[in-house]
Amino acid sequence: MIEEEQLGHLTEHIKIFRKKEYYSSLRKKNIKFDLTIEVWPPGANRYVLLYIIECKDYDKRVPVSKIEDFHSKILQVAGVNVKGVFISNSPLQEGGFNIAESTGMMVIEAESSEDYKIILHRKSRQTESNTLPFITDTHDKSIIDTGVEHIERLIDKKILSSFQIISSDNRISFGIDKLSKEAIEKLSKNELEKIDSKIFTHAYTLSTKKLTEYLKSEYKVSICDVNEASILGSCDFNNNSIGLNTSIRNTNRELFILAHEFGHYTLHQRLSIGQTLYNTFNDSELNFKTGKHDLNNPKQWIEWQANYFATSLVLPKAQFLAHLWKCQDKLNKSRGIIFLDDQYQNIKDFNEITKRMAYLFNVSKTSIIYRLKEMELINNQSRLKSIGKIIEDYKKELFI
Repeated sequence: MIEEEQLGHLTEHIKIFRKKEYYSSLRKKNIKFDLTIEVWPPGANRYVLLYIIECKDYDKRVPVSKIEDFHSKILQVAGVNVKGVFISNSPLQEGGFNIAESTGMMVIEAESSEDYKIILHRKSRQTESNTLPFITDTHDKSIIDTGVEHIERLIDKKILSSFQIISSDNRISFGIDKLSKEAIEKLSKNELEKIDSKIFTHAYTLSTKKLTEYLKSEYKVSICDVNEASILGSCDFNNNSIGLNTSIRNTNRELFILAHEFGHYTLHQRLSIGQTLYNTFNDSELNFKTGKHDLNNPKQWIEWQANYFATSLVLPKAQFLAHLWKCQDKLNKSRGIIFLDDQYQNIKDFNEITKRMAYLFNVSKTSIIYRLKEMELINNQSRLKSIGKIIEDYKKELFI
């Protein structure tokens, strides 16, 4: 970043070193660090902010002792404001992460070994954070002036963005298979046939109870409660469990979220991305012009795949179409494509169909609208609202 002058006029005030030694008053000798970044204000006779960066390559979880040792070395570099950064290709043991968190250390999990499993958290948009856990800015805030604070924030941001850029341009795959819709639908159909073959022969709909029983009997997956308000669902590969927030139990959100987490369980066993880095990526947003979700980073691919698996499992195309025709018959409407414009009756019919279909499949109206659009069953001639805008209107009320 410095060589490419990405930090602009601040470049001359930042120096980076490999394997530089710093004096330890405790050991009475120098300590060598993997990487260090020194910040030198204009006219200063020494640096006032020091980033000490430790880079570790492990084939298993980073032991607590390594974090304790790194923290001890940081504290021994006296007389300057020091910020520790620990970068690893493997996750930290829980105790190690707790130490890093409590001491204000920046922790980054880079590309991890393939056998590393994470807990994928499906968080609500309102509470989701897209920053790494910078628990405290520095270890000694009293000797940092506002100018150095500004440089510190820029460096933090650049460190984070460098990982996101590498991940976004596919230089790191993270073990994500970029499956097509057809491939995902085939996988979901295989699961549905094992859950209940009558779903296809009798056009039955999937229930939360059936899916829960199947997960327990076929995969020995335990379903547990999640009480953290921001987490709607989670998939824990290590403990072979799926978590559901207690607030969505027995609602029309439960089935889809359970199926979504089952999608993670089925598709993402080989993931090699750390939860910390995973949380930094933004969710995909619906592109109103194309009517599709943009997929620009690993998290967006992972969540799209889990969503499409859930859609295919809960709303299989043949059964969806059969029940749509039934609803249209009962409303004395033509079978097939729904015509939608700004006329009151057509809007009313559209709302009635989506309401009935949502009730029948035990999902949200939003899920029904997505499936209708994806199957090209809506002819939207409205001058006031696109289908994307209609979906956007439901966001606060229903789970997407």
